This record gives sequence, structure tokens and C-alpha cells, in this order.
Amino acid sequence: MDHLRKYIGLYLTVLLLPFMFGYGVSEDHPIWVWWIAFGLVILKTPPYNISDRFWDAYTRLIDWILIPLKKSVPKWPWWLRALVALGLLYFLEEVLLSSIGYTILPWRMDFS
Repeated sequence: MDHLRKYIGLYLTVLLLPFMFGYGVSEDHPIWVWWIAFGLVILKTPPYNISDRFWDAYTRLIDWILIPLKKSVPKWPWWLRALVALGLLYFLEEVLLSSIGYTILPWRMDFS
């Protein structure tokens, strides 16, 4: 079972290859469905794990960038940490959520 856990992506790729190149393709399952399945296998299964490798590198980068904050924030007084948290929430609301038409602020919500 350990071998199968390590190499399941290779076996799934071998199973998908005939369908990706047109063998057994029907109207119910057109060829693009098989190519999407192949992409998901490449992204999500071992030994490929492309998405896991990307997110691992991304989180390591963010951790490396935030090292000074991670060391200094616990030394701040509680009221300063609370103000920074509220400021980050407001920044999230104004920049990210309002640009796509959403809100987390109750006074901007339409409850009607």
C-alpha cells in the first residue's frame, strides 16, 4: 500500500492517457473532460503534487518575510495588537471585499 500511496499519480496518468488522445471518447465525456482530469491528477496526486509544492513554497516565503513581525508582535501591548487587528480587518474590507462587491461590515449590509 505504501508503494500505491507514493505512485498513485503515475497509475492514474497511465489510465487517463488513452482517453486524453481520443480512444473511447463520447458525447457524454468529451476530450476536454479527460484533459481536465489529467490536470487535476498532475496538480493533486503524488509523486507530482504540483499544487502542494507551490503552496509549500508560498507559505515558506510568507513565513520568511514575516519573521520580524512574528518575533516582535508578542511583545506589543494588548491594545496595540487589537488596533492592528482591527486595522487589518478594515483594510481587508475596503481593498479586497468592496472591490468585488462584498462586505463584512453590518452597517453596509442590505438585510431587506
